Amino acid sequence: MTPVQLVEDLTEELEAVLGHMQFPCELTGETTGINIFQFGIPQEKTVDDRKKKFPYVLILPDEGEIEGSIEPQQIRVQLLIGVFDKGMENQGKKHVLNVVNDICERFLKDPVLKETYYADQKITWVVDKEEEYPYHYGAVWMIFNAPAVRREDEFA
Repeated sequence: MTPVQLVEDLTEELEAVLGHMQFPCELTGETTGINIFQFGIPQEKTVDDRKKKFPYVLILPDEGEIEGSIEPQQIRVQLLIGVFDKGMENQGKKHVLNVVNDICERFLKDPVLKETYYADQKITWVVDKEEEYPYHYGAVWMIFNAPAVRREDEFA
């Protein structure tokens, strides 16, 4: 399985896991669900384009490692989280932590993704320490193990 397929499968899973969450929407002032982006955040052409992307999780394959033809490929994935909340209570980091919690909880309960990949039990996360009100950020790092590619020559 390729890292690209992992990102596509992880996108579907995060849409399901985080689909129940609602966040303040910068554009309308109402609440909205979370956007899941792959490989990069769409380019902004207008001020409204920037407002449309929040809240989000951006899936970035960070690095990979293949030790041999019988070992699983390890793919390190970074999940960047961005939330907008201009409430006077300044609780945006609380929203970020709820996203982090739901992601961690999902893969600690069941590390298998699409019956193809499994996540390592070690998950690292961080919340931005800088004050960038009304924007709040965090990140989660995980390692997924993908099936090995088997040799196909006559001596395998």
